[in-house]
Amino acid sequence: MRGKRITQNILSNWMALAVSTAIGFFLAPYIVHRLGNVAYGVWVLVASLSAYMGLLDFGLRGAVMRYVSKGKAQGNHTEAQDAVSAALWIRVWISLAVFLAGAVFAQIFPRLFAVPSAMAHEARLAILLTALTVSMTLWSGVFAGVLTALHRYDALSLITIIQSTCRAAGFVWLLQHGHSFLALVLCELCISFLANAMLVVTALRNYPQLRLTLRRPTKEVFQKLWTYSFYALLINLAIQVVNYTDNLVVGAFTSTAVVTLYAIGGSLIMYARQIVAAMTTTFAPLASTYEAQGSQKDLRSLLIQGTRAALVVSLPIEVALFLRGETFISLWMGPQYAHPSGTVLRILLISLVVCTGSAASGGIVYGMEKHKRLAKWAILEAAGNLGLSIFLVRRIGMYGVAWGTTIPSLIIEVVYWPPYICNLVGMQVRSYLWQTWGRTVLAAVPYGMACYFVERYWPVQSLAFFFLQIAILLPLFPLALALIYRAELVQILRKRFPKWTRFQLNNDGEEIQSTLTSLR
Repeated sequence: MRGKRITQNILSNWMALAVSTAIGFFLAPYIVHRLGNVAYGVWVLVASLSAYMGLLDFGLRGAVMRYVSKGKAQGNHTEAQDAVSAALWIRVWISLAVFLAGAVFAQIFPRLFAVPSAMAHEARLAILLTALTVSMTLWSGVFAGVLTALHRYDALSLITIIQSTCRAAGFVWLLQHGHSFLALVLCELCISFLANAMLVVTALRNYPQLRLTLRRPTKEVFQKLWTYSFYALLINLAIQVVNYTDNLVVGAFTSTAVVTLYAIGGSLIMYARQIVAAMTTTFAPLASTYEAQGSQKDLRSLLIQGTRAALVVSLPIEVALFLRGETFISLWMGPQYAHPSGTVLRILLISLVVCTGSAASGGIVYGMEKHKRLAKWAILEAAGNLGLSIFLVRRIGMYGVAWGTTIPSLIIEVVYWPPYICNLVGMQVRSYLWQTWGRTVLAAVPYGMACYFVERYWPVQSLAFFFLQIAILLPLFPLALALIYRAELVQILRKRFPKWTRFQLNNDGEEIQSTLTSLR
């Protein structure tokens, strides 16, 4: 039942991600060419600032997920109710603070960045509307934490699909009628309101035992939430610096037009990261449940199988983008973007590979409420990222910003992360690395070699043919995986079909005998 639940959650997340990614993929070049490099760059900067406003969440969604999943598993609905009510009360004040922060940003935004004077007024209004959207999303995000704790990823995914589809339709209609990026921001506000309303109603229907009150939380409840959410806040702060400071540094030290070049490469990194996140976010509530039940064996299994799954999903995408990224960007956005955006993409992919491998273990650490040390590492990485990016952008431009992101991430993920997570679940680092990284990377080698030779000797002229090439080469990866993990596959088949097939090796180990068992 657990495996089935994990699979359903992952498939629901991937369905929502597939819709959002497909929409973003086809919509991005349309928006860029309709708005132009400068206007699109301003829009990206506004979106980056809105991400920083979201930091005022203070990590409360993770705390809600932790205590609702724990309370649900132990039948303690009072604990869940206290956590959600307290989070709502705190977020009311946070939402007000976000809007006030947006008002301040709106006044100084055109002075911080090279925004053309003709766009300054629209940029200020866009930040105010974005602040209102973030405020509303922060408050209703508590209910997203409830649905996550209940493993209702299908409901979350459906709401995401509806929101993404309506958003894309609104953007296309507005751009076709000649509206500016300010109209896009207003459209985002209206659609977010509807999506958040659906979120609240769905959460309350799925957890009828939840009785909410909007009053000041007790000292004990507040302290419990703060103990968890403080370190989650630090991690979120670091993630925002790592993921969203790049565009701001590029805009501050170069120009808004260069932001577009950087953002194109960065957007592909974001899509690849979201594919893995859609799977690994399901691990946190599961880890919380296993930890509450004292099942260390299940935690180790979740770590190994989750890391393998993350690598199996991410490596084919990352290998193809690293070897063929410039060709893809040329066909997708235009030849003028191929080399600059492709170079940014290749640099960022170096750190993405190691980050996606540890995404599963990150969910386990959150679920076990052991993320204090992770917060310290994240802050160190963010500080190194920002400092190195500012240092290098003055010397090698936007490529320096990409290296400033990659180098600190490599140090944290390679040196510090594996020993910590292995000690947490009680297993050897060497065994963890071989069972997850070693064997899966080895399976990706034939696919990578094929991508290299196709890129060099089989040029393409259209996106359709590019995807056809990838489809032809992709089976090399699962075939190699089946060969390397053949023993595990046999065990899965035995467990999956015990009444149909029985495999037995003879004494010499030279042949496999298969006998059908009778059904009773």
